[in-house]
Formats: sequence, structure tokens, C-alpha cells
Amino acid sequence: MRNWIGKPSIRAVAGLAVVVLAFFWALPSFASYADVWPQLRTIGEGPTSTLAALGIVGIVNLLAPSTAQVAALPKLRFRDAVVTDWITSATTNVVPAGTAVALGLNVSMYRSLGLKPGAITRSIVVTGLWDTFVKLGMPLLAIVWLATQRPISPTLLQASLIGAILFVIAATLLTVVLAGPSVTATIGRGLERIPVVGSFGSQTWSERLSELRVETVSLLADRWAALTFSTLAGHFNLYLLLVVCVRIVGIERSVLGWAPILAAFAFGRLVTALPITPGGLGVMEVGLTGALAAVGDGPEATIVAAVLLFRFATFIVPIPLGALSWIWWTTRRRRQPLQADY
Repeated sequence: MRNWIGKPSIRAVAGLAVVVLAFFWALPSFASYADVWPQLRTIGEGPTSTLAALGIVGIVNLLAPSTAQVAALPKLRFRDAVVTDWITSATTNVVPAGTAVALGLNVSMYRSLGLKPGAITRSIVVTGLWDTFVKLGMPLLAIVWLATQRPISPTLLQASLIGAILFVIAATLLTVVLAGPSVTATIGRGLERIPVVGSFGSQTWSERLSELRVETVSLLADRWAALTFSTLAGHFNLYLLLVVCVRIVGIERSVLGWAPILAAFAFGRLVTALPITPGGLGVMEVGLTGALAAVGDGPEATIVAAVLLFRFATFIVPIPLGALSWIWWTTRRRRQPLQADY
């Protein structure tokens, strides 16, 4: 019992330590906050077109993840997908082990809409895989683009190669699992031997995984184009948001171009693949700042300002939106369920 209680506590303390080190040691090592603050204060003085671009791209970024969920759950209403995404995003950003908590909350909210457990599981698996494929494949694309413009640092090259290798492995495993019923049956039999998870209601794990495989293949056959487009569009818009943040603090294209920003963006997302802290807090800021400083020649105070603005839009803004969405959701939790018979 002591170990069960202590492990989450240890993880929470370790995560807090990472956040403190990131904001009170690592980021100030690039530039002091006294130098960064004047850069942030000038944001409102920029061109109206740039501020409008920041607002538009920021709003699209808040809505984009929901399009992938709608693609994976065609009868899910976009409004419900947005509200669920805002609530789970806020949970991920503020709760220790928030990713696991948000996943459970996501399933619970979808169930309250009348969606079947199988459809929910299928959508979470497929959207998670597509999102992972883009994250792993993006560093390779970025490094190829960047190589046409400047020499590549060993760190970025190694990160890109790791991402490419993991991408190939993940794609191969997905192909084998979806194409081969024998693989699914083997995994199911292995799960059935584990005492804690050896049963799955009235079905065996082999039967449930086989059913999930067939349903997933059917979903991908019908919705792969919409799912791929929505996932790529969401990642591109997030990258575009970083570009706008870099430009709005005064870093010109001649100093930090599109390709270097993509390389830094891809590297920054790769280092946050493991949920060390809620929402990658601290890890993302340091990784992205270091990557932007490595691929560009901009003043480090300005780079830190751009990263903090980007994280304000992607980490801070979703928190109050999630809280308001939760209030809205709970006051209407008795509404008629969604009729989902697929």
C-alpha cells in the first residue's frame, strides 16, 4: 500500500522539480526575464494584421483537434467534440498524470452522449496513432527541408533519425496488427493470462481485440482521408501558430525562416512525447527555446518571448476554457443522449 501511494507522489514531486528547474534555471540561462518582459510588452504594438493572424490561428488551434475526433466518430457532434477536448486538455495541463485522467474523462463524457464503448475505444486508438505518426514523421520532413538551406546540427539530426526509426516501427506494428488476425489473437491470449486483466466482461480479450481490429479496418477504409487531413491540418496550424508568435515578437524571416522553425517545432514536440510533467510544462519551453536558438540567429530574449507567447496560447488559454466548458457540461449532463448505433 505504501508503494502504491508513494509512486504517484514521487512522480508529482519529480514533475514539480522539473517545472521549477525549467523556469528558474534553464530558461533564465538563455535570457533573464528582465530582458524577456520588454519583448512581450511590445506585442500589442505590432501591426494589426499580425495581431489578427495570431487571434485567428489561435482560435483555429483550439478547434482543430476536435475535427479528428469527428472524423473518427462520424456521428459525434462537433460542438460536443470541442467541449470534450477543451475539458480534457485543461485536465492534462493541470493534473499530475493528467494524460491518464483525461483519457478516462474523455471516455466517460463520450459514454454520457450515448456512444458505444467499442466506437469510443476505436476512435481513441486511431486518432492517437495518427497523431503519433505525424509527431514522429515531422522531424524527418523538417530536417530534409532544413538541409536544403543550412548545415544540420548533430542533435537535430539524431532526433530526426530517432523519430524516423520510431515512425517505421509504429507503422509496421500497426500494419501487422490490423492485417494479421493471428497477431491480434496472440496478444489477446497473452492478456488473458494476466490475473488482473484476464477477463473482459462476457468476451475474451482475443474476441474483443479481434472485433476491434475488424471495426478499425472498416473505419480506416471509410474515413482515412478525413482522419489524415484533419490530423495534418491540426499539426500544421499549431506550427503556423509558432511561426506567428516568432514573427510577432520581431524575429524576421531572414533571421529565423520557416524551415528552421519547423525543425525546432518538431524537435520540441518530440522531447515531450513522454508525459513527464502536465502538458509538457517546462520541458516544452526549454526544448523549444533551445531548438530555436540552435537553428536561428535571433536574440535569445526574443526567442524566449516567442516561446512563452506560444505556450500561453497552447497551454494557459485552454485551462479557463476547460473550466467554463466543464460548468456548461455539468449543467446539461441530463440532456438526451446522442443516438449512436454504429
